[in-house]
Amino acid sequence: MAAARSELMQFKVTPEERRVIENRADKEGVSVSDYVRGCVLMEMILDGDFEALKIVAREVGRKTLMGMRKKADRLASLAEETEEISGRKGVKER
Repeated sequence: MAAARSELMQFKVTPEERRVIENRADKEGVSVSDYVRGCVLMEMILDGDFEALKIVAREVGRKTLMGMRKKADRLASLAEETEEISGRKGVKER
């Protein structure tokens, strides 16, 4: 499980910078925190920071696993619905 984010970082921006960052985060469908964190980590990776790469790889792996679990749950649900519709619930195929 990923470590809980408990540390707070703050920085000042101009009103224009805030607007641009918030608009981009919204366009990407993520929070401002996630957007800024991703930008900073990506810049660090591009500069060759291996620790930043490990953080991103861990997060990508976790999100991929969560996505796969959601799809598996959805497939199981669809299978149950199909069995109920066809009246075959509890009947095993031979």
